[in-house]
Amino acid sequence: MHLVNQVYAAVAVHISLGVKMKTVANLSVLVVEDEPLQKIFAIEKLRELGCIDVVDAADGIEAMERLAERRVDLIFCDIGMPNMDGPQFVLAQDRSAQSAGKELPMLVWMSAHPEDVRESHLQLAYSAGFPFVEAIAKPLSLPALQTILTTALTLMNAAKPLPGKNGKAMPSPVDGAIGDDDILRAICDTSEFEVWYQPQVSLETKTIVGADAMVRWSHPKFSYLVPEQFMTLIERQGLGLMLFYRTVNHVLKTQQKLEHIGCSIPICIKASASTLETPEIADYLYERSQRYGIGSHLLTVGISEEEPSQHALKLAASLNRLRLRGFGLSIDDFGSGISTMKLLSQMPFTEIRIDRHFVRQFLRQPQCRVIVESIISIAKRLQLTVTAEGIENARQMEVLAAMGCGRGQGYISAPLRQEEFLNKVGANQLFNNGLINA
Repeated sequence: MHLVNQVYAAVAVHISLGVKMKTVANLSVLVVEDEPLQKIFAIEKLRELGCIDVVDAADGIEAMERLAERRVDLIFCDIGMPNMDGPQFVLAQDRSAQSAGKELPMLVWMSAHPEDVRESHLQLAYSAGFPFVEAIAKPLSLPALQTILTTALTLMNAAKPLPGKNGKAMPSPVDGAIGDDDILRAICDTSEFEVWYQPQVSLETKTIVGADAMVRWSHPKFSYLVPEQFMTLIERQGLGLMLFYRTVNHVLKTQQKLEHIGCSIPICIKASASTLETPEIADYLYERSQRYGIGSHLLTVGISEEEPSQHALKLAASLNRLRLRGFGLSIDDFGSGISTMKLLSQMPFTEIRIDRHFVRQFLRQPQCRVIVESIISIAKRLQLTVTAEGIENARQMEVLAAMGCGRGQGYISAPLRQEEFLNKVGANQLFNNGLINA
């Protein structure tokens, strides 16, 4: 894995935000191991790699006591332990996190069990909501532990919240502190909501071929928040459409600037099903794109399944009208929801986005690889563009390209403010290089 490149991607984003990066010395680590010699070995190697705050436990029960006393960032846990084994520990952690309303730490399984057992425990922990899970074989090695620590730091320092259950982003602790007054003030103050752009790259040529418009909230108290942390409140206030329209106008201005430097590429604007059920949304997008002199083919509207449609007929009519006007339609997180196949069969989509959960696991888990191959095959047969989300490294890019996936995004190219995005696209076009972090 090209983990150094992932670190560089996270560092680039955080430097632009003025955020102080965390190091190995800042990690709080818990080692849960019933075999004394293996526990001592793990602790010594972690300290050798720079970990300072390392505590230990002999089984799951003792680990729960440690976690009740203090916060831990990363847990190294044996699977087969007396008193409370790995699966029981996951269940206990899940109950504890739900009752306390707190996030789960990152988890690394350590086991001499066969690979299929380690992988099934990995999926168990993901299902429980652990934001990052890894499984390493015993006996432990220094390179394996170093890789784990590098990945953990990358995710801790990433601009986006860590994924939780079903690969979705975990809510931030500030969620409960954001109220309706904050939302109303921010909607009225045009300076608080910013539009950033995450490039899409061609997996074959490594050049930038598109982008996603992503809203960031520059909250006066909580700094930069991403949609997963505030969109539920926006929708509850009935302000999703207003924010969508504001994003559309920003994107159209960006498209004008791209056209000026000779680098026109399509940009996707994501919206909830409830927002896209608005009857006049197709007319608004068409009128605005005509006013800005931007072709409809340069705008794509993305729909996510996070909130199911309450008015399926209205949604279908709206999406069909968008296609009639020449706009692209993207189905986000394909494969993660129960009705994505039904949506795909009923709506005139032009693009499929492979859910990041499958992309993250397909090189190591046969089931995920089969699912990714199947999604790519479906897209090809339906003559749709297929984009892989959450790509972390060059190896994933290489294999996905060989499988027939045309585009990708993720750690390989971090979100950028408008000016930085324009500069990157311009340099990409001028020098014909990808300028990506992989």
